[in-house]
Amino acid sequence: MAQEGAQNVASQGSGPELMATIRVYGSILYTTNAWETQQGKERIPLEPEHVDTWMKDCAAAGVTTVLWRSNTGWTTYPSRYVPLAGTFSLPANHPFGIKSVKQGWSAQNWAYLGEQCRRFNTLAVAVEAAHRHGLKIYLDFATFDAIGVWCNSRHWPDGGDLAWDPDMWMWSKDQKQRLAGVPCYAEPAVRKLKTREIDEATDYDIDGVLLSLAGHMDGVCGDITCSYGYNPTVVRQYGQRHGVDLLTRDVDPHKFYALHGEGFTEFVRQVSKVVRSKGKKLICGTRTDGVHGWGDSIAGKALIGQTMPQRDMRDGESPLPIAAGFYLETEQWVEENLVDGLMCAVPFRDGVR
Repeated sequence: MAQEGAQNVASQGSGPELMATIRVYGSILYTTNAWETQQGKERIPLEPEHVDTWMKDCAAAGVTTVLWRSNTGWTTYPSRYVPLAGTFSLPANHPFGIKSVKQGWSAQNWAYLGEQCRRFNTLAVAVEAAHRHGLKIYLDFATFDAIGVWCNSRHWPDGGDLAWDPDMWMWSKDQKQRLAGVPCYAEPAVRKLKTREIDEATDYDIDGVLLSLAGHMDGVCGDITCSYGYNPTVVRQYGQRHGVDLLTRDVDPHKFYALHGEGFTEFVRQVSKVVRSKGKKLICGTRTDGVHGWGDSIAGKALIGQTMPQRDMRDGESPLPIAAGFYLETEQWVEENLVDGLMCAVPFRDGVR
């Protein structure tokens, strides 16, 4: 379990909230003595009482809202759209950004995690426990976190509707490569699937949803500007709007990422409609520089604020040396009343001016 600082800059309540993220996979393994540093300890089965203790500890620390982060490429609760942890065998190596990475999960731990997630519905138990201790609980939705890397249709051909289609990742300019783990929200198919996932989760008695920008992909995507994001919808829309064939001509990074940003805003609209219709709140991640993206040296440390510029980079002129990215249309979300709050990582060296 990890606590994360955040600024809820558009909060709708009587006072500031203290939010804590529960990273469900790690919390399960640590609680049951299956963590790497707990070798030699006898493993114990996960029980609802353990989840209750997590919530009790958060409440005792003054936390008001728990962010339940459980889905990267799979979930810890039953879903029609995402496989449960442990459902499928893991490949020895898997695509990660532009790299092929050795599998970090041991077969034993992967199988054990799946067994624990099948003992009971972790999300249902977490919601009940959070409310019992006077906490609100939000689904910390993994908007960009390694989606489908482990459970895509190439490694898991028999996964049916639960297998992620790699063509929903960011495409390269030559249309041959995919940026593994980074979905393209400019594509309607991506927006539809991810909105369905959220709709399903809001059937639980959660208090809201956070569209998180946190993820593992920032530092594994290369440093060539505008390497990815040339998905069919984007190529077509860019040509219609700017009269340029992206597959044969140079791209303007700002126009390119602005177009991707419009696609993400459409996703925010769809999610907002679903979440609000059920009387719940929606918080969306944002950044001080207004541009979210992926690239080894530039974006790798930006997630924690270390290299995040404090000026607005959406000016049509500032260099955007990232492999893929999009404009965060934060002002549009607020103007349309799509969100109830914004969460922004603070550049920790100097703070926010």
